[in-house]
Amino acid sequence: MQIENLNYPLTEILAGPFTMGTYPTGMRKTDPEEPQRSVTLDSYAIGIYHVTNMQYAQFVQETDYQQPMYWGDDRFNLQDCPVVGVSWYDANNFMEWLNNLIDANYRLPTEAEWEKAARGTDGREYPWGNVWDADRTNTAESGLKKLVSVGSYPEGISPFGCYDMAGNAYDWCSDWFHIETYKHAPADNPMGAVDGRRKVIRGGSWQPRGEYAARCANRAAKEPANSSHNVSFRIAIDI
Repeated sequence: MQIENLNYPLTEILAGPFTMGTYPTGMRKTDPEEPQRSVTLDSYAIGIYHVTNMQYAQFVQETDYQQPMYWGDDRFNLQDCPVVGVSWYDANNFMEWLNNLIDANYRLPTEAEWEKAARGTDGREYPWGNVWDADRTNTAESGLKKLVSVGSYPEGISPFGCYDMAGNAYDWCSDWFHIETYKHAPADNPMGAVDGRRKVIRGGSWQPRGEYAARCANRAAKEPANSSHNVSFRIAIDI
């Protein structure tokens, strides 16, 4: 089910369990994703696309908010590309503006919500399945070295209809990052660590090689004040 509101299309994800994380491999680089487990979430909706430069520009214009970094760079500033160069705090300020504008309660997704939207309920490695395919996404393998318009890779769509959940731009999530989150977090509606130094980002981007970084289970993090040329965000809401 798709929900249209103010040109921010959302997909509804009904309550229920999904497989989150990575089965223990003994490889240190997958430690933050272990153990793999069943997690149950309440119903929610999440953006089918990243928030774009055009959408973010309305926020900047109406609030006189600081422009994102990289709007002067042709690799990142097309109107329908994901907005990057925005911090975690910027993304939350955007949500506050949007909520006041349309009387809603949008927010950043939790990383559990993000992962369920990306991989569905069958524990797949990538949004499209279990086999890496560089032609389904914009990662370093594409050789483009820039962002592309949202929705440019329909063959890489997730089981719930979300685009660019592997590559193009990472997504800010609401959670604080902790390497042992999965060992201690509850199995119902986990919210991440109660505090920390860095916030979770998910999904890979145009920059790293995607076979590892663009896996649905891969966890990465940045300090919330960081404004990077490969991190964007999408909206979520309880339903």
